Amino acid sequence: NIFDEVPAMISTKLNDLMEDEAGYTILLSHRPELFDTYESCGVDVVLSGHAHGGQFRLPLIGGLVAPGQGFFPKYDAGLYTNGSTNMVVSRGLGNSIIPLRFNNRPEIVLVEFRSD
Repeated sequence: NIFDEVPAMISTKLNDLMEDEAGYTILLSHRPELFDTYESCGVDVVLSGHAHGGQFRLPLIGGLVAPGQGFFPKYDAGLYTNGSTNMVVSRGLGNSIIPLRFNNRPEIVLVEFRSD
């Protein structure tokens, strides 16, 4: 299955790209479920989406289903930290195959980067 090989392919490509990087790295990715892969490659910040906030959100539980993550997705919306890597997942404006949202307002995320 090609999808089982995706994390390894992404890891190889990211490691190749990161080889010469000494600065701060920002990755724009459509696949928040690969957060562990991005962290292992040393990416500083990941900006992601695709999960649509879990499409339907249940109070106290979060997203119900997200593309690429299935039921009760781990990365559906918000800020996540893994080691020294941070990931922002936007709920976005659109929908997936099902053209509606429940308890899940669309959003545009503004991220500000500031030096210390």
